[in-house]
Amino acid sequence: MTQRPLPLSDLVEQARHLPCAPWLLPKLLELLNDPAAAAEQIEALIKLDAGLATATLRLANSAYFGNATPCDTFSDAIVRLGFRELYRLVSTTMAGRWLNHAVSGYGWEPGDLYRHSLTVAVAADLIAQQTGRVQPELAYTGGLIHDVGKLALAFVRGDDFEAVRAHQAAQRCAWRAAEHHIFGYDHTDVAGELLQSWTFPTSLIEIVRFYPRPALADQEHRSLVTHIHAAKHLALCIGTGVGEDGFHTEIDESALREEGITPAILDGLLPEVLITATKLLEEEATRAP
Repeated sequence: MTQRPLPLSDLVEQARHLPCAPWLLPKLLELLNDPAAAAEQIEALIKLDAGLATATLRLANSAYFGNATPCDTFSDAIVRLGFRELYRLVSTTMAGRWLNHAVSGYGWEPGDLYRHSLTVAVAADLIAQQTGRVQPELAYTGGLIHDVGKLALAFVRGDDFEAVRAHQAAQRCAWRAAEHHIFGYDHTDVAGELLQSWTFPTSLIEIVRFYPRPALADQEHRSLVTHIHAAKHLALCIGTGVGEDGFHTEIDESALREEGITPAILDGLLPEVLITATKLLEEEATRAP
């Protein structure tokens, strides 16, 4: 372990102060996943975030929805988009700011973590549509936030990652194992505790905690976690925004087989994942100020 141990609870407390920490995101996701939620409740929360409010109206008026009638109120925008589309929009908008924060530790260039996370999200969505075993919008959100533990760990302990890198190279072990050796915990431990402190849904906590080893996830959420595991593999194959840790990961083929996620399915989806993720990133680049 490192010469300067920091208890996990202390690290999580520091990571809670990440710039653009998504305190509003779990509240919105809970409402959007509740069939009994009223549109007025969702509108009230969206209005608390100027950037999200703008994105909601912009998407509702986009050519994608093919409606010639202008949409100039949030209530109309919510009706036009529907809860499922809003779920994706909320996740992408709020997690995007968070994931674009510059940190050191994993060899990322600015924006790499977001580009990789969006690719995982797209892959998870498409795999879920293919299997029909989990909600695609939930898989999408899980893909977006799956690596938040890396962001938090690098934000707090970025200066110590040279030791992680050296241990991984010397032992030729999984990157998570090197993190655990140096810090006493790895990024999935950090992520689980951090999301729990932010009161995220259990399903998303299970994803960030167990996506590298889906067989350890709670039975209720194992299918969802396995879909993220598969999506991560696809995104690593594509290579968009991959950090240096991405070359030292393992795939649980047994878990994929249990979910019916075959190599043929993944190979067949790879071009669509690449095209869709690239298009989304290009569209966002054109909207950037």
